[in-house]
Amino acid sequence: MILAATFSLAVLGGAVAGQAQAQERALEVFRAGVDNVYVDASVSNRGDPVVGLSASAFELKDNGVVQSFELVSAESLPLLAVLAFDTSNSLVGEKLLALRTASRAFLESLRPQDEVAVFAFSGEIQWLARPTTDKAAIRREIDQLQPAGATSVIDALYAALTLPKTQSRTLVVLFTDGEDNMSFLDWGQLRQVAERSNALIHVVGLRRDDDGFAVPSLDLGGRMLPSAGTLSLEFEHTWALRQIAATTGGRYWEAESPARLKTAFAAIAETMGYRYVLRYEPQNVKRPGWHRIELRLVGQKGDVHTRNGYWVGER
Repeated sequence: MILAATFSLAVLGGAVAGQAQAQERALEVFRAGVDNVYVDASVSNRGDPVVGLSASAFELKDNGVVQSFELVSAESLPLLAVLAFDTSNSLVGEKLLALRTASRAFLESLRPQDEVAVFAFSGEIQWLARPTTDKAAIRREIDQLQPAGATSVIDALYAALTLPKTQSRTLVVLFTDGEDNMSFLDWGQLRQVAERSNALIHVVGLRRDDDGFAVPSLDLGGRMLPSAGTLSLEFEHTWALRQIAATTGGRYWEAESPARLKTAFAAIAETMGYRYVLRYEPQNVKRPGWHRIELRLVGQKGDVHTRNGYWVGER
């Protein structure tokens, strides 16, 4: 049986009182495995995936120091897929039906041994399903989703990143069709938690009928604001989600209509089959603190997409 838990904004706020406490919980992910670091990456060339590369095609640096590593088969590693779905009052009719259809197709793409967890969020965050391999139970939870209330994207993504405890590769898929108007946390706090987690974040955003353009003015913690010459003309929340997903090696997928949701979810599932996982034990770098990851191709054409770095806490 799957037990659901509901978190009000006040409860979540109390759980993360103080930014330092919020960060500390997120850092626990890396403390358990700092001896071996896993780098989850994808490679593309003009938008097409590049497959079949060997370890010699990559150069990996940890805080500027070249590291020795090995490629690990992604198929050999367990996966936890965390689904976080916006169920605010705008998710009605065709939108809700399309989300259910897209999520069912996504579940079918997973392996029997892969686990899934489900969060639903509006003004409150509901943990509908703890990590389980029972895909039928997950489908039942998704089929019972009902729209109501406001939108708390930031708090929901924070919960999806920090509440499930696992040593598996973690994929977080967040769906939203609106702008955050209820969260306790801010974008800067969420960015720090995301980049210090071990999760790969993909966001599916459904374009609204009234979508226009706005220049972003968000402070994502001091390191991710664009320069004046590179401002992106889009809604602030869309820009912020795009940046946060990118810092983990994921991306933001925009669905132009409910009918396109299935395509977006299928694309995420497809990209998981094209990923490279590098494993290494950091050498000649200080252990505690922030580690900047640089991964590039050697003698190959293509763009590498991976997380910016990882954090090692004090022991």
